[in-house]
Amino acid sequence: MPSPDEVLAFEALARCGSFTAAAEALACTKSMVSLRLKALEKQLGAVLVLRTTRRLALTEAGQRMLPHAQALRQSLLQMQPAVDSAQCAVEGPLVVSTYVSVSQLLAPILADLAREQPGLRLRLEVNNRVQDPIADVLDFCLRSRKVHDESLVARPLGWVEEALYATPDYLAAQGWPQTPDELATHRLIMDGSCLTLCRGAELHPLQPAPPLLDCNLYQNNLMLTLQGHGIGALPDFLVQPALVSGQLQRVLPGWYSDRWPVFLVHPYRQPMPRKYQVFLDFVLPRLRALLQPEHPAP
Repeated sequence: MPSPDEVLAFEALARCGSFTAAAEALACTKSMVSLRLKALEKQLGAVLVLRTTRRLALTEAGQRMLPHAQALRQSLLQMQPAVDSAQCAVEGPLVVSTYVSVSQLLAPILADLAREQPGLRLRLEVNNRVQDPIADVLDFCLRSRKVHDESLVARPLGWVEEALYATPDYLAAQGWPQTPDELATHRLIMDGSCLTLCRGAELHPLQPAPPLLDCNLYQNNLMLTLQGHGIGALPDFLVQPALVSGQLQRVLPGWYSDRWPVFLVHPYRQPMPRKYQVFLDFVLPRLRALLQPEHPAP
C-alpha cells in the first residue's frame, strides 16, 4: 500500500505545479518531495510526473492517480473537524454499568442528566458482575471495595455502611436488642449464616439463629424487613427513605456489619471528550451526597 505522505506529495505537485511550491505547501524540502514521488512511482511501477526544465506534466497513469490522491487529501482535511466535533459535542451514546443495589441511586441521577442534556443517549446496564470498562466497551462503571487496574481511573465516591434495621412494629413485638448477644433470639434477614458486628476496633462475631432467608439481593432483604419478618442487615443508602418515613429504625446504633468504598471507574482519556466531563460534573457531586464521605475512624 502506498504511503499517504508519498500520495500527498504527488497531489501537491499536481496542484501547485512545481517542486518549490509543493514543498512550501507541505512544509518540507524540495528534495523530500522528490524522494517521496520517486518512492511512490517505484511502489506503483509507473511514471506519474514528467519533469522538464520549465514545467511538470502528468502522465496518463498520473492523471488516473490524481482523483484518488485528491480524495485522500480531502479525507485527511475532514478528519480533524470530525474529531473536534466528537470531542466537543455533548451528544451521542454514553453507557454506564453498576451493580443492582446501587442502580436505584444512579438511575434517577441519569434521568435528570438526560433531561438536561437531551443530545446524550444514556444507557444503564445493571448486573452484579465486575465489569471491565475497556473489554466490555463501557464509558463508566461503579465498582465497590477495590480497583486493581492501572489502566483505569478510579474516582472515589464515598463509603457504604451495612447495619441492622427493623420496623417499629417488629421491635415492639419482639423487643429491642440492647447488645449483640441479644440478637440470638431474633430472626435475621441477611446474606450468609454468620455475622460480625463492629464498633470502632471492637469485633463481635455472632452465630444467630438460621436467617429467615439467605439471599444476596439487598432489595429482597429490604422488602422482607419492611414486611416485619425480622431484623435486616442492609446498606445505609438503601434504607434511607424508610428511615426518613419512619418505616424502619436502626437496631444497635453504633454497631455495623460491614463497610466498603465505592468508585466511579473509567478508562484513562486525555484530553477527555466534552460529554464525559459533563457527565462527571453532573454525576459525581450527586452520588457523593448520597454516600458517606469517608471511612469513619475507629
